[in-house]
Amino acid sequence: MPTESTPSNSDPALAAYDSPIGSLMLAARGGALVGLWVTGQRFFGSPYGINEAVAAPLEILPSRAGSGGESRGVTGEDAAALTAATSWLEQYFAGENPSPARLHMTPEGTLFQKRVWEAMARIPYGHTRTYSQIAAQLREAGVAASPRAVGGAVGRNPLLIVRPCHRVVAASHMGGYAAGAEAKAWLFEHEAATASSIG
Repeated sequence: MPTESTPSNSDPALAAYDSPIGSLMLAARGGALVGLWVTGQRFFGSPYGINEAVAAPLEILPSRAGSGGESRGVTGEDAAALTAATSWLEQYFAGENPSPARLHMTPEGTLFQKRVWEAMARIPYGHTRTYSQIAAQLREAGVAASPRAVGGAVGRNPLLIVRPCHRVVAASHMGGYAAGAEAKAWLFEHEAATASSIG
């Protein structure tokens, strides 16, 4: 599996994926997916200190790659996590609705951020929720939350697309998106066009 080696065992293994919304960078550590960002997005590589200069020379993962064991210093577990994420992305961009539950993910964040990300993960394919709806859902579960706080956590989501922050919108408009309005609009249109065919 082509990917750059990493400086130490604590740093994520990285790989690139060419997608319809731009070049994606995937990060795995300890056999789990920990990051998925698009070039140019806000908070790229956060909270792992990875910048776009590191991502630029990464080789694009081949389509339907095998796990391939260890490669260029990347553990077999991390290679398998990157391959699983690549397969998930291929299915998603092909108009399918792959379950994120099949990916082992351990993103870093505060407890509040993780609660918001879990709420985002429950938004069905092709649907949306507002920041206010998620805040109300969290308050019902005993978590103090405001729409503004939810928006901050949504913007810090380190697992773009897989944890579908693009499905979170403002009450009267599309709302912000770390990867930009054009990417969010593309994802909306993609899911709207394919939602009925996947039921």
